[in-house]
Amino acid sequence: MFCDVDPATRNVTPATVRAALTPRTKAIVAVDLFGCPAPVPELRELGLPVLEDAAQAMGARLERRNAGALGDAATISFYPSKNLPCLGDGGAIATDDDEVAELARTLRFHGSRDKQTFAYVGYNSRLDELQAGILRVMLPELDRWCDGRRAAAAAYARAGLGEHVALPGVPPGADPAWHLFVVAHERADELAAQLNRAGIGARGYYRVPLHRQPAMAGYARGLELPATEELARTNLAVPISPVLDAEQVAEVVAAVAAAA
Repeated sequence: MFCDVDPATRNVTPATVRAALTPRTKAIVAVDLFGCPAPVPELRELGLPVLEDAAQAMGARLERRNAGALGDAATISFYPSKNLPCLGDGGAIATDDDEVAELARTLRFHGSRDKQTFAYVGYNSRLDELQAGILRVMLPELDRWCDGRRAAAAAYARAGLGEHVALPGVPPGADPAWHLFVVAHERADELAAQLNRAGIGARGYYRVPLHRQPAMAGYARGLELPATEELARTNLAVPISPVLDAEQVAEVVAAVAAAA
């Protein structure tokens, strides 16, 4: 079952999740969208296991706890464009539940614990040694890189970007990692085209939201999620990186002002 999101933070809330719960609900999946932590501690109070999708949020924090350590388990992506990258496809599962950890280890190797007996139909999802070695080199830099992203987001606010587009909201106690800095504008695609013509990368994400995707037709027929659909239509990612400086921020804001 799908649920709607907070228009400001773009994440699910306890209220939207509670409205979607049924007696058949087994767990809650909460996405830390664009690097902003979802309210996972509050969601856990609903009495169901919470799986945190922290793929875009490595380096983010909520009430001084790291994203990826907020739920019963978390999924993490190390794709090269992520805040903590390897040089190819890679990912991890984080949990403090021994049973979940053992099941994940088994499923990642074709459902086998000993390479001889296969208890489950599993996957070939092992992180190879080369990518793991690269991640060990990258990991000590994560906090510094995320501080750079947060500084760039603050520079956008100081430079007046919010006068032309709607800036993303930050929940109380949250320290986003800003994997992407996604604003909103009524004419998002037109604005993106004008920025691209000016040599500034900008694009919309998830224009067709998940509950409208053909693969989900059997699960979301007739479902209306107005906040999700409005954000899908109006969102626009503008440049963000650990090294985006004040001059570059000013260039982006000027281009947005001219186009908006």
